[in-house]
Amino acid sequence: MTKVFVSGCFDLLHSGHVAFLKTAASLGDLYVGIGRDETIALLKGKPPSNTESERLFMVRSVRWVKEAWINSGLGTLDFVRDLERLRPDIFVVNEDGHIAEKADLCAKLGIDYRVLPRKPETGLPVRSSGELRNKGVTLPYRAEICGGWLDQPLINCLHPGWVICAQLAPHVAFDRPYGGLATSTRDCLIQLNAAGVHQMEPEALARLAFRYENGIDRPGHPVSGAQDAIGLCVPGVTFQYYDNGYWPQRIQSLTNVETLRWLEEHLSLYPLRSRQPGYDPLGGKKLKGKTVQILAQASAQCKSAIQTQSVAGLSESFLLCVQAQKMLFPAMFPPQILLEINQLQAAGHFRGWKFTGCGGGGWLLLVDVAELPGVIPLKISACNL
Repeated sequence: MTKVFVSGCFDLLHSGHVAFLKTAASLGDLYVGIGRDETIALLKGKPPSNTESERLFMVRSVRWVKEAWINSGLGTLDFVRDLERLRPDIFVVNEDGHIAEKADLCAKLGIDYRVLPRKPETGLPVRSSGELRNKGVTLPYRAEICGGWLDQPLINCLHPGWVICAQLAPHVAFDRPYGGLATSTRDCLIQLNAAGVHQMEPEALARLAFRYENGIDRPGHPVSGAQDAIGLCVPGVTFQYYDNGYWPQRIQSLTNVETLRWLEEHLSLYPLRSRQPGYDPLGGKKLKGKTVQILAQASAQCKSAIQTQSVAGLSESFLLCVQAQKMLFPAMFPPQILLEINQLQAAGHFRGWKFTGCGGGGWLLLVDVAELPGVIPLKISACNL
């Protein structure tokens, strides 16, 4: 029989897990590698709800699983030694679990790599462990669309400009341990939400979240930009104008449904490789006023493109933004990440790209995606928290 391998955490086993295992087993004998408790704590920043022994027992109890074990390694590719030992014919992931490192490994070992869409059993709702774990927590995420870094005084003191952010509806894929969607600021908002302050006016809540995250208990820690808190708290798309300070002088909110739907039609998110340990986007920075002016020009052009619904203008603003960021913060663009992006672009998978956040990996924001496994359509939230 054909050997099929899948790997995952399988914490809080639910109907979505079972449907995925059932589909994978339709391809052959199914073998499952389960992440160790240490791996989950490392990747998600917190231990699993169920221990590895409990998770192994539950997965082995699923009738479509031929055999299961605890993966022998640690980290994102904790299953490497197990994969080399098993030598499966097919390695299956769902679209939320697809990352380039897995595809590269399978290509190296001659294993058929397949990405399945997240599809529940007929008649059942879509489920995720994150949804079950955080039931009742429906806080959004944020995607920086253009002008990143202009919310920092070391940049906007050289030239003022707009930072453009979109408030994103939650998605199961955002539970990954990647950067770029303001997850650390979101964790602060979850704590504030638990304290009962979430009914505040959006901009006031953003100010509180900004101060809370950058409180006096973090001496020497880099100040998180205000764009994160504003993007999470103010619905729709925000245009934030920064001039020599941490807080913007002006905030404009776009909630026009027609424009937001247009953006959703043309923008998508794609998961790159995770950032490497010790990643520092400020390393080797080259701050020049003329370069910051180009960055500000890019965000102003992006603002105009959104307001006039110009796809060409959106793509051009992304290109200009990337050019400026490469000159200002070359560490944002590791060679391996650039190679992956260039290969995707050469294959014609999208029209334009940029990082959402401070680069180094994480999430890529794409214009007009075509046939790219693992891509997540942008879904903009247009209502208050």
